[in-house]
Amino acid sequence: MRLVGSHAVYVVSYVLALLGLPAHYSAESQRMGKLGLIGFLMALTGTTLLAISSMFGFIAPVLAGEAPETLDAISLYLPVVVFNGFAAVGFMTGFVILGIAMARSKVFPRWSGILMEVGAPSYLVGFGIAQLASSAFWFVAVLGSLFLGSGLAWSGYRMWVNPGLAGTTPDPTR
Repeated sequence: MRLVGSHAVYVVSYVLALLGLPAHYSAESQRMGKLGLIGFLMALTGTTLLAISSMFGFIAPVLAGEAPETLDAISLYLPVVVFNGFAAVGFMTGFVILGIAMARSKVFPRWSGILMEVGAPSYLVGFGIAQLASSAFWFVAVLGSLFLGSGLAWSGYRMWVNPGLAGTTPDPTR
């Protein structure tokens, strides 16, 4: 049951990220240049793929109870492995690049970009290690998701309180 609950939270967080990413990019697309565009597109694609693959978390408990060998076969099925690999690489690399571009753009607080740069890989690497090696690494995944979410929320809050953020002069209080 915890698996279903955690995947429900993941899906909600991915949907929120998918709603916010276009606003983040459009608010500073001029200053982020090609690096920002690449990061945005990769983060958007990776987040979309992760949201799709999260559906498996709702099906897995049923398969584990009814047909555990099917669950194992799905997890090792090459198209699923490749899909999940593209999702992870797109998500991590996209948010790292987008975070770098945001930190360099001087529109949002530098630390919001840094939190995104550190949070995305920490989240997925911690998640992977916790799944494959030791549950002691869940704290890395949780910390990574908190960093990523904080970076997105911080910059999103700045856009909310200052809707004219795009095209303005850099914030001297960064």
